[in-house]
Amino acid sequence: MNKQAHWGVWLALAIACSAPLAAIAQDDAPAPQKLERILAQQQELKRDLDAGKTDGLTTRQVNAIRKAQVDVFTVTEGKTSLDQLSMDDKVRLENALERINAEVKNTRAGHDDKQVCWRERMSGSNTKVTRCGTEAEMREAREGARDFLERPKVCGDRCG
Repeated sequence: MNKQAHWGVWLALAIACSAPLAAIAQDDAPAPQKLERILAQQQELKRDLDAGKTDGLTTRQVNAIRKAQVDVFTVTEGKTSLDQLSMDDKVRLENALERINAEVKNTRAGHDDKQVCWRERMSGSNTKVTRCGTEAEMREAREGARDFLERPKVCGDRCG
């Protein structure tokens, strides 16, 4: 193996070992291997929770992880590849993995940095698009929309 290929293998191993849960679905491994790794990680985490290895996690956090894992296992049931999932199922899987990751991180920053995706209709059409962003960005967009809706609809003194 030449020197460049050797470094490439080490770099790939380092990236794979340090990747967060959600990033597994975005690496360069073939789709069946990605799904296998996701499910293997979730099975291991489930075994740890069942064995009571919940160091630093509250009962509420453990319950949130278990609930998100139900989504992971439900969406992937009978599937052998991520390519077999519909777009809605991929979004549901990604959100569940991000919820698990945020609870395992156990920090407010982890919750705000949690990536979430949602499907919404484009204005004026039936086309659905997938939107993704952090929990904090989604909260800001929601508050901005609420502020816009709460503004008076009459221009009053500012009309020219």
